[in-house]
Amino acid sequence: MVEVEPVQQWCEVSPAAIAVESAAGLAAIAAGGYLVARYRRKLFPLWAAATTSWFTLCKYLICTRCEHYGKKCEFYNLGLLAARMFSPQPDRTLTRAGYAAEGLSVAGMLLLPFTAAWGDSKRFAAYAALFASQWSTQMLVSCRHCARTATTPWKAQCPSYQLARRIWT
Repeated sequence: MVEVEPVQQWCEVSPAAIAVESAAGLAAIAAGGYLVARYRRKLFPLWAAATTSWFTLCKYLICTRCEHYGKKCEFYNLGLLAARMFSPQPDRTLTRAGYAAEGLSVAGMLLLPFTAAWGDSKRFAAYAALFASQWSTQMLVSCRHCARTATTPWKAQCPSYQLARRIWT
């Protein structure tokens, strides 16, 4: 496993930054859900399953194994949500199943709406703007902070961590 070397000590991210990140994320999820429900009804159960999986299974497989479990972490403060749902698993590492669950659930939750917006340039551009806002605020808040402060070795395998390390450290 690749070693992670924090360049600064961990501290809570400002509530304002988390609020902006969360607003962008919730806007993309809500708009995505609307688009799929309205224009690709048959895909809505898949979208709903992916979204539910991201807020549950992925929090179990990832957040319970993170050094910031139970804290107001940089990742949308979801370390607090995970602590309400699951017991900590500090001795376990993130496995391929965790990476696969995260990738598939994020793809379903945030990329599936593009299929619903396809064919209407205004809808597509509006959702693309929300998606870009979500991804960029996550990179600026969560990923940048994680890349600077992480101590959990499996985080070095995260593509966003790797990109953020190249950009901000």
